[in-house]
Amino acid sequence: MNMHLNGNETGATTETAKELGIGASTLRKYAAALEEQGHHFERAANKSRLFGNRDIERVKNLMTLLREQNLPLQDAAVIVMEVSSENAAATKEIANPAAGLKTDHLAHTGSLVEQEHVFQNAGVTSEQMEQMNVEWQLLQERMVELEREHAKLRKQNEDLQVQVEEQQNWMREKLEEDRDRQLITNLRSYQGRKQKAKTKSHSLRMLFGLFPKSGREA
Repeated sequence: MNMHLNGNETGATTETAKELGIGASTLRKYAAALEEQGHHFERAANKSRLFGNRDIERVKNLMTLLREQNLPLQDAAVIVMEVSSENAAATKEIANPAAGLKTDHLAHTGSLVEQEHVFQNAGVTSEQMEQMNVEWQLLQERMVELEREHAKLRKQNEDLQVQVEEQQNWMREKLEEDRDRQLITNLRSYQGRKQKAKTKSHSLRMLFGLFPKSGREA
């Protein structure tokens, strides 16, 4: 890494591209698009570009527009430079409050015009911008609805799990009761058959005189 005169670290194209997660050729293409809109890069002795903090920030903003808004590279570069100019003006107002008070009204009334100008330069019409805002609002509402549905389904799933556990417990208790009832029934049936067999044997002995004589008869 080299050092700018202002103290900011700067890097060459290859290492900066690695830091941003893109190819060096892609970074050169992005940098060229920004240069066409007025951005200035510091140059090394071999005339290659050096990327400082401000440069990297603008490249990141460009990448965000390309990824999220799906804009052409040239249009995205226009928006990045327009927004950077507005941010620089806002920073200047903060540094000089008196000047900011003088231009506050003009900045407020002209903000919509500037915004429209930015998107016009990017090839986006006011109708398209309005449609994008409507679609974004609908998307946000849909996300809220999906989150609500997800919470509802999660609650239903929790209630269903409780019901399943209660049903399983009831079935287990029912099986245990049936098993105990069947065991008692089988035991009583066995005792009944045993008692019946004993009574029948006793009756046969009496019928055929198989009982021993009493002591008096002996």
